[in-house]
Amino acid sequence: MIATTRRQALMGALAFPALSSLPDLQSKIGTVLVHDPELEAGRRLARQAAGCLAIEGDRIRFAQALFARRPALVVGITRPADAHLIADVGREHGYVLSRPPRGGLRNLIADSGDRGAVLAWALAPGRRLPKL
Repeated sequence: MIATTRRQALMGALAFPALSSLPDLQSKIGTVLVHDPELEAGRRLARQAAGCLAIEGDRIRFAQALFARRPALVVGITRPADAHLIADVGREHGYVLSRPPRGGLRNLIADSGDRGAVLAWALAPGRRLPKL
């Protein structure tokens, strides 16, 4: 029997559809988790969620390749600048800001000890946040 926390179970459930992002599988994919490998919070996410994609190299090209696959949801932990660049490319592909899944993302960031601003964000195709 494997002991797991609710946070780990949530991250695993979110990461499972990300495995379908491999090129030989279907083009319509589920949730994709992305992280900045320079951030401790991002490395923690990658350790807890199999299939989490590291944002490396040119951020614009990374985002264009990501959104060309048409994922159902993109969830990330990055610095604000990367979040804005990726969101801009997402908007070009019909994505809008969405609420990140509840649960451990905020705790991952709070417990990481990263200096400076770190964001948890989500983008979904064409869905808008409900008015409060």
